[in-house]
Amino acid sequence: MKDEKAELSVMYRTKARAILESIDDDVIAKGNLLQRATSSAICLDKALILAGEAPINVNVQVLMQVMDAIRDKRDAGIDLLQQQARLSLPA
Repeated sequence: MKDEKAELSVMYRTKARAILESIDDDVIAKGNLLQRATSSAICLDKALILAGEAPINVNVQVLMQVMDAIRDKRDAGIDLLQQQARLSLPA
């Protein structure tokens, strides 16, 4: 399994480099840059993870808390708008 991870890591690094190197002035002009840059980044991230060199350690619990806080704030804003709409309706 370790050999397979190492092999996949090398393959992903190779693909990431090839994709990144394919971004030239013509590609940039055609607008295909985002897809190529995204593909390159994904391949590189996978290569690093497989090699045990994860680029970022994301704390999912913290992300969920942030998401909940954003949702709560959004819902509070919606509630406020609904209250204001009710108050502005003719009696």
